[in-house]
Amino acid sequence: MRRVLVVLVVVMAALAGCTQTGSDAPVATGPPVLSQASATSSPSPADLVALRRAAGIPDCPASTSLPAVQGGLPDVELTCLGGGSTMRLGGLRGPMIVNFWAQWCPPCRSEAPDIRDFNQLAKGKITMIGIDGNDPREDYAMEFAAIEGWTYVQLYDPDKKSMAPLGLNSLPHSLFIDANGVVAYHYVGAFGSVDQMRQLTAQYLKVTV
Repeated sequence: MRRVLVVLVVVMAALAGCTQTGSDAPVATGPPVLSQASATSSPSPADLVALRRAAGIPDCPASTSLPAVQGGLPDVELTCLGGGSTMRLGGLRGPMIVNFWAQWCPPCRSEAPDIRDFNQLAKGKITMIGIDGNDPREDYAMEFAAIEGWTYVQLYDPDKKSMAPLGLNSLPHSLFIDANGVVAYHYVGAFGSVDQMRQLTAQYLKVTV
């Protein structure tokens, strides 16, 4: 009975997310507020880097040379959101939460304040990384992250290089990565509260926030 309930919860969460196949192709809806530059034209690469830094979103750190691990993140290299640098996923180690999102996805927007507040509480204990996946407008994504106050590393994966190996077909989707680099838990759908994130972190990463 318990197994059936767990399956039902996962299915319901998946249905609550934004699917990315068939007729549900991503639509560049734009963040709640757009600068005049983004609303009228596509910013240059230099503009995107400047937007990221002005928003307080850090540049991507240098990639680690640690080997990829079985059951961990795919060993692919992604561009930092806004460009300017890249980061390799395979060598990452936790405790960490990797949140896959897109600016066109309503559930991603609904969970954004909780992720921001959790990140503030968890600094020094949990590393947060965002991956903007299957998203046609990097500039919209950049401004959305800035508006929501996501002041942690953000990566850009428009071609789903990191998502496909993990079998991710809906957004948002969050991975809890343990200290050995193994994916300890997949959370499908939007987080409902900061307390929920704290509980999942304690349960799967053994870290109290």
